[in-house]
Amino acid sequence: MDKNLRRLLNDAFKLAASIVHNSADAHDVIQDSAAIALSHRSAPTPSSEEFRPWFYKVVRNKSIDRARANQVKVKRQNDDASAQIEETSSDVDGPESKALAINRQQMITEALDSISVKHREIVMLKDFHDFSYAEIADILDIAKGSVMSRLHRARLALKEAIDELENK
Repeated sequence: MDKNLRRLLNDAFKLAASIVHNSADAHDVIQDSAAIALSHRSAPTPSSEEFRPWFYKVVRNKSIDRARANQVKVKRQNDDASAQIEETSSDVDGPESKALAINRQQMITEALDSISVKHREIVMLKDFHDFSYAEIADILDIAKGSVMSRLHRARLALKEAIDELENK
């Protein structure tokens, strides 16, 4: 499998998992989304710049559909989001620094789990998947200005959740 395609699917899986809170459902969402990407007449070609945001929009919509259908909150397996966060702390040296990085990683994952899906998805799209404001607006089907204000509120909610966890 092409390295770029594998990365796209892995990153899209993380978004799906953050919405559906279940690894098996996230795999199903990715599979359904890939089928749509291959069969949809007006889908951008996978090699085009428009494909990535379009595919994330399909993944997001399928994830929301799956979460609504389940209507049961299942604690998400921490492996999915933790792996993304762990990449940022993999260059830490020494056991004390590594322990602090792991603790920080667990706290961020727990804080992400505690904020609303609306806030979590926009933080994931911007800070974990590095989409531009315009791409996020297209994925979420909202105005670019709304992306900026929603992202600000989401980051505040995430900061509050982290502060709350630190004060436990």
